[in-house]
Order: sequence, then C-alpha cells, then structure tokens
Amino acid sequence: MNQTFQTTSSPFDVGNSETDTPRVTFGIVNCNRLHYLRSCVESLVLCTQDYKNKEIIIVDNASVEEGTEQYLKEKELQGLTIFRQKKRDPSNEFAMALNLICEKSTGDFVCPLQGDLQFTLSSGWLTDYVKFYEKYKPAIGCIMLDAQRRITHAGHSPFGVIDGEDSKKFLFDTKRSPVCAAGDVMFSRDVIDKIYPWETVNENHEGGLDSETKMLKKVHGILSDDSKTKWFTVVPMMPPAVAIYTDARGTNARVRKNKRYGDYWPAKVNDFYYHVWNREDLLGLWDEEDGRPLPIEVVAKPLGWPAPIDEHGNWMKNPIRPETASDDDYVILYEGEDQE
Repeated sequence: MNQTFQTTSSPFDVGNSETDTPRVTFGIVNCNRLHYLRSCVESLVLCTQDYKNKEIIIVDNASVEEGTEQYLKEKELQGLTIFRQKKRDPSNEFAMALNLICEKSTGDFVCPLQGDLQFTLSSGWLTDYVKFYEKYKPAIGCIMLDAQRRITHAGHSPFGVIDGEDSKKFLFDTKRSPVCAAGDVMFSRDVIDKIYPWETVNENHEGGLDSETKMLKKVHGILSDDSKTKWFTVVPMMPPAVAIYTDARGTNARVRKNKRYGDYWPAKVNDFYYHVWNREDLLGLWDEEDGRPLPIEVVAKPLGWPAPIDEHGNWMKNPIRPETASDDDYVILYEGEDQE
C-alpha cells in the first residue's frame, strides 16, 4: 500500500511571529523509541502545515537507540528545539520532561506529547482547537488529541453537548478527570500556570506513586479550593491523532527502566503507521445520529499491517506489565536500570 504526501516548500516553518493567531507549542518526549518519534514529528509537521504560529520542542531522555542523535540534529537544523537529557531517572524523567516543555514553551497553548502518537488528520484541525478553546476557555481543562476506543465512548456517554455548530466538532467529557495529566492533549497557558509543575520525586513511573496520579490529586485540590473554577476534558468529534500500536496484543513498545516491552518496528510507509485523512473523507464516516466522537476503530487505518481488533470488532488495549512480562516480551537497552 502506497501513500504520498505533499508539504509546503518549508515544512518546518515554525514560529511565525508576524501572524495574529495564538501561538501553539508542541512538546514531544522521547526515550529509545526513534521509530515512534519520527512518525510523531513528521506527521505533526504535515498535519499542521497550515498553522504557522507554532513551535516544536523535543525532549530526549538519554536515548541510546541507534540513529537517534542523527535525527535530533537533523530536526535541530530544520528549526525544532531539542533538549538532550544526559542520563536517565526512570521514575521521574517523564515529569521532568513535561516541566521542561512548560518552562521553555512560548505558546499561548501547550500540547505535551508522549511521543507514541501519529497525527492522522490533515490541515484545519488545529485552527478549530484554538478557536474552540478561546471561546470556552474558563470551562476547559484540556482538549484531547488521540482517538479513543468505541467502548470508552460508550462508557462515557452521555457527553456534555455544546449548542450550535460547535456540537459537531467537540463534546465535554463529564466522566473524565478535569485534565489528562499524562499529556497527548492541548492545555491553555492559563491552565498550565495553575497546575504546573509535575512532581519529580516519585517512586514509580506508574502505578500510584507517580507524577500523573499526583497531578490529578493536585488538580482536584485546586478546583475544590476555587469554587468558581470548573474544568472539563473536551473530546473532538474528529480526533486528529492515533496512538501507535506495534504489538498485535494491543499495545505499543513501552520503555520501563532499561527495558523496552512489546514488539517494536518502523512504520512501513514514509514514517507513517496510519493513513492521513482529509477532513471531508473523515467527516463522511461520522454518524451524526449516534452523536459520539469517531473512535479509534474508524480513525486508525493502518498502512501495511493489521489493526489489533478482537473478535467483537473492538480495538484491543493490553499493555505489557513489567511485573508479569516474560523474557520474550522485552529487549534490554543497556546494562544498569538507571543508566548511571
């Protein structure tokens, strides 16, 4: 299967200070997943080439994967901002990277990305995000970027509906936390200023004693102390991105300490794991009568590989846990868990 892409003559034309549109910062965190990073960056540039006033930051957490430094240098020459962490701190490095993105960003809106995300909707979506956020800013904790599973939408229904034409673009998810503390969302600068920073003294990367859990508790505390502020997570009707799944069991390659878990391979078509939709074609797949956002089962159209769909037609989600993984489930990236 082939797919060709066209970009402007200067695809990395970021940071146009002459425009009067709000500035958007995208911050991508990478650690030993170069294939995913390439897909995230290249698709982001393609799918936001119509929106000039933006910047792209990459924070690399001491990757040892071959080819990473070469790619980072290439992007640096093309105008992206690169921060290279010299050594790893597995329990805290993601939170540190989020804080660094927030500190260095110049955007009115900030989109921290986990790096395992490919953008799949061509031009126009970012303008919609900015306009919607500005219109409803006091009520928005964040706007999600990645497509969710059909079963998730069913569990979160009914959504909060906005009046008018906006109801065909975004919904308020009243059953989700006020913010998504692990990223892959758009925050306003106002929200960032209230919730920053992420905790960087954590016992684990996940599982309770981690920065995401602590941030969610912090946000709930902020909102309970300020009765006038009420935030909701917003979900788009046409999500512009899809998490990259390279393991047929329904997960991606996850780096935990000095190991990378799950099958990991490069995209088969131009660094892209999924088809990139134009707005009209994707809109044609939306069921207005159903009224819920397009799920990952519809948005994700793999290029040259089978989607992880179960016998019921649902996208599988089965992250590999280090505590239950077999020796065949991971590769060792380097000796010594903390890369001292």
